[in-house]
Amino acid sequence: MKKILLITLIALLFIASNASAEKVCGVYFTKIGCPVCAKTDPIILGQWVPSRDDAVVIEYVMDSWFEPNAILMGEYNLTHGTGGSVPLMIKNANETWAGIPAFYTNEHIFQYAEEFFENDKGECLLAEGEISFEKLNLNNLPEKPKIWAGKRLLVKTNDAEIENDFLKELLFEEDLAAVLASTQYELKEVKAEPAPYSGGNIPFAQAIDIGNGWVLKLKEAIELPENVEKLQNNGSENNGENENKESALEENPFVFPAIALVVCLIALIVFIKVKKK
Repeated sequence: MKKILLITLIALLFIASNASAEKVCGVYFTKIGCPVCAKTDPIILGQWVPSRDDAVVIEYVMDSWFEPNAILMGEYNLTHGTGGSVPLMIKNANETWAGIPAFYTNEHIFQYAEEFFENDKGECLLAEGEISFEKLNLNNLPEKPKIWAGKRLLVKTNDAEIENDFLKELLFEEDLAAVLASTQYELKEVKAEPAPYSGGNIPFAQAIDIGNGWVLKLKEAIELPENVEKLQNNGSENNGENENKESALEENPFVFPAIALVVCLIALIVFIKVKKK
């Protein structure tokens, strides 16, 4: 009996230690149109992060060097000397990863990410300094970051303040449906737009708008609780309009021939006028 109790206690301690374990945290700057980013993005964001249950990557993607995310990367460089080229992965003020050797394969990139974050202390580097992910308030992250964790992506869409602990539960809680069911925020299923990267995109199966401030994207769809407003017409706002147009055409089969006749008459009139000249 004592042995059983001891084993149970050890198991509980192990579970508790894992639950409170520090998260591996990186800040990642990338750019649409960057050929090297096109090689690293799908491996880091699409393969490496989903392979871990303890990794967080705060992504800032940019289309040009003049937009806010690019300016933010410049602030990092001025404050911490992190560099000004992409792709740029920042582990801490002293450890950064910019670019890859030309001969690197997908396996090389994946392995390099593993080795780069080995023995990570769980600190996220912000422009103002390092902070552990546990203490980081996601609402205070500048601009519009994308936060990747496991098979989930949390995208900041505006400045609506959402409870910080709730946001982190959305990223890591195993029973996500229960988390969604217990909140008072307005939840709405939206079209699961893919996350773009240079040369491609990462697809998602489901997306949920959280209080009009964040959008949670899932690679694997879940059964949504009743308090989530469900997506209509498979996410296409124009489906109803298109259906009405199709039904109108079915009711009026002579629409296309009539249009074609009008076009031909106009062309004939123009031809006659030109010939007279």
